[in-house]
Amino acid sequence: MARIRDLSPNKQRITAHSLDKSVVCEHQAVEDADGAQLLHLSTFGSKDRVSHPKSSQSLQFDAKIAAQLTQVFRDTFGDEELGIQTRWDLAFPTGVTLDPSILTNAYNKNPDLFRELIGNDEAADDVVAMARRRNQVALFKGLLTDPDFFARAVEETSSESPEAVWQRFFEDNAWIFGVSLSGQFLTEWSDEKLEQVVVGNSIGGVGKRADALMRTSGRIKSMVFAEIKTHQTKLLRKDPYRPGCWAPSSEVSGAVAQVQGTIHRTVDQIGRRLQEKASDGSDVPGDYTYLLRPRSYLIVGDLTSLHGESGGVHEDRFRSFELFRRNLTEPEILTFDELLARAEWMVSTSAVPDSNATKLDKSEEGLALS
Repeated sequence: MARIRDLSPNKQRITAHSLDKSVVCEHQAVEDADGAQLLHLSTFGSKDRVSHPKSSQSLQFDAKIAAQLTQVFRDTFGDEELGIQTRWDLAFPTGVTLDPSILTNAYNKNPDLFRELIGNDEAADDVVAMARRRNQVALFKGLLTDPDFFARAVEETSSESPEAVWQRFFEDNAWIFGVSLSGQFLTEWSDEKLEQVVVGNSIGGVGKRADALMRTSGRIKSMVFAEIKTHQTKLLRKDPYRPGCWAPSSEVSGAVAQVQGTIHRTVDQIGRRLQEKASDGSDVPGDYTYLLRPRSYLIVGDLTSLHGESGGVHEDRFRSFELFRRNLTEPEILTFDELLARAEWMVSTSAVPDSNATKLDKSEEGLALS
């Protein structure tokens, strides 16, 4: 009879016992003098014993030794062989953390179960959407602040064009424009592609393209245009036009003229409103998009280009740029770093709409860029 006080590996040379000499083991719970629960195991003689069964050996384990022995069983035979199904209790009290590898291993063993659980959670879509948006904002920041990372992204585009990198990014993340550019909620014109031909065969009738074609949401919709350049575009000319005054760069002034010309040609060809068409070409009753001095945006440059040699703000340059864009109503100019700041704010507030309250059609879910 013995109570186990320590459990450790055995290094003796041991062989398996024969089943012919097997014994019966019975168990029961007992308490020691201090009231601690123990597990008592008793073995009885082999089946060949002539006399009445009599306890020959007994062992007792407390909870500590039992826990160690349980782990020995699991290590020896494996949970599957023992029929053990791991139970996860994630309702940890404050201050208790969970090793991410535990959940990762559990997911790898049974991903379908996790997907089923998430699929039954009404808030799961919102959680997944916000997680993706945070990842995309991190990508946005990498493209904007890491020149090597952006250069690799340019190489991966078929045209190796810097503008193509941003076009593709905003095609995938139209939600950034949806509430960033305007006080009104903007949605993409088409759920297939942000870039659209606005004067030509696609929507009206020698093809002018807008990098982003959008429209406002509401009972009455209005068309909105956006032109996307790159964060590397210089906002001002290298040298001042007069002491303390810098003119906008040729890229910025050219982009402004491009946007204005595109809008003028579009309005001139389409008129003041555009009738929405069904898939068979018929009119959708009462569904119009208006072109009454359409709002337009130019996404270009980075405000850090207005810093001086020491890294601080060059006030004359900043004033020149700010006064230029403040007095320019068509298009409104927004820099890439300003757009990133708005996107970072959106994900930091975790402001994902309630899934039950805002079930939108595909055409109403983001922003349309052309």
